Amino acid sequence: MERRTIALIIVLVVTVVLLGVVAVMVFRAPGSQETKPQAPRVITVVDFSNRTVEVPVNASRVVAIGPGVLRLVAYLGALDKIVGVEDAEKSWSPLGRDYAMAYGDVFKNLQVIGPGGPRNPPNPELLRSVKPDIVLMSRVYVDLYDPDRLSQEVGAPVVVIDYGVAGYLNVTEFKRAITLLGRILGREARAQELAKYIDGVVDDLAQRVRVAKVAPSVYVGAVSYKGAQPFTGTQGMFPPLQLLKTRSIVDELGKKGFVNVDFEYILKKNPEYIFIDLNNLQTVLDDYKKDSAKYCALGAFKEGRVYALLPFNYYHTNVATALADAYFMGKVLYPEQFKDVDPAKKADEIYRVFLGKPLYEEFVRGFGRGFGSLSDLFKC
Repeated sequence: MERRTIALIIVLVVTVVLLGVVAVMVFRAPGSQETKPQAPRVITVVDFSNRTVEVPVNASRVVAIGPGVLRLVAYLGALDKIVGVEDAEKSWSPLGRDYAMAYGDVFKNLQVIGPGGPRNPPNPELLRSVKPDIVLMSRVYVDLYDPDRLSQEVGAPVVVIDYGVAGYLNVTEFKRAITLLGRILGREARAQELAKYIDGVVDDLAQRVRVAKVAPSVYVGAVSYKGAQPFTGTQGMFPPLQLLKTRSIVDELGKKGFVNVDFEYILKKNPEYIFIDLNNLQTVLDDYKKDSAKYCALGAFKEGRVYALLPFNYYHTNVATALADAYFMGKVLYPEQFKDVDPAKKADEIYRVFLGKPLYEEFVRGFGRGFGSLSDLFKC
């Protein structure tokens, strides 16, 4: 009897032990939420309208709308995530928009998600049709369409992006924008690389001109701004000159942005050096042919100190081109300090860093010329 009791107890003990082992194995089974917590599927960001937005991690379907936003995505090397583009990207000439010159062929095969341009509001129906994970929207569009409303209508988070006033180069805002986008698009290392490079360029330009004893007198004419502009169309606080710590003759007027001055004002100031935006060169040539005498009254025209610049203001600031222009202007204005610089090669170095491709020769083919003197066209 005792033997049977002992045997029964042993069986019961073994059964309990086995059940415990099975329970532990089940508890630790692969895929258990208790032991393998899933990584968060969203991150929280604060955008340029001070909105707190939750965006999905590793988003693969992205759209970028409004001035400058697609450019920043291209700079970050994240165009593989773009699933649609504005009609403007297909219908406008790419010449002058650095990212479109580099990747316009990619845009041709993508679905249209809206008209584009600085004054046309987003189209929620077209945006919804490409099923985006995230909509990146220029701050310019905030006045045209509420981003929270757009988010509800599209069914995706909308993040407002900006990098300063169009036609200007705010390095701090640019770095802030690419840092935010780098986090959203999984390109944080790339954003850091770009920020470090632009800091190096800004420092290099400043160091070169720091030892210059005299700042020359400069005027930049026919600056690109909302269509063709005459010679008297210029810009206060011209970005490449700002990078060179050099003033334009119009800066003393105290105006920032596009400025249209009287020709008499330019004659009175008689700048030593004149630069003309290649985008509007033909407009200046047409006016010169009508009355060459007034141009030849300027010392810069008479003495062959008129030079061509690449346009950098086209659907917001082309940052790479603005930096390239700064090196060319430095070469002209401060030859001793920039004697080691080949502006064309430096431009391609900058384009390679920002877009992975050299673009300088494309500018030359498109405009018929690049950096250089215009004395062959303006003969006095």
